[in-house]
Amino acid sequence: MRAEFAAFKAALSEPSVLSGKVETTVRVTTNNELVRANYVIVFPSVPVLNDARYTALQDRDSTRELEYDVRVVAVDADGVLLLADAVMGQMLGRVLTVAGRVCDPIRMPQDNVEEGAVSFDSKARLFMLDMTLRFTSRRVAS
Repeated sequence: MRAEFAAFKAALSEPSVLSGKVETTVRVTTNNELVRANYVIVFPSVPVLNDARYTALQDRDSTRELEYDVRVVAVDADGVLLLADAVMGQMLGRVLTVAGRVCDPIRMPQDNVEEGAVSFDSKARLFMLDMTLRFTSRRVAS
């Protein structure tokens, strides 16, 4: 799971507009105040393990369907759209390279009704847009 997450973050960081702006947590100052800047947060999730194993237990090398929630954070609406466009352009259809695994192209699931809704946090004065990206990772056949 960690290898896929590392590959995902590395791929997401490749475009110059996203370089140095991919985080795994909300950015805060030393005074624990939210940083007003444009960046992207990536949240991993527990994979769905599905090898169609009806009589055997799953293991950590099972086929995994992974979903990563990506939150675009920006100081204005243009910044949200700029970074969201970069995320989608970089990641949709991308096939990650992970040692010992074969990954399917990354896609955006259509079953999540919260996708693409821009929100504004008036206290932090930040715009946010959430999207979920999904792909399947399988063991390389021996």
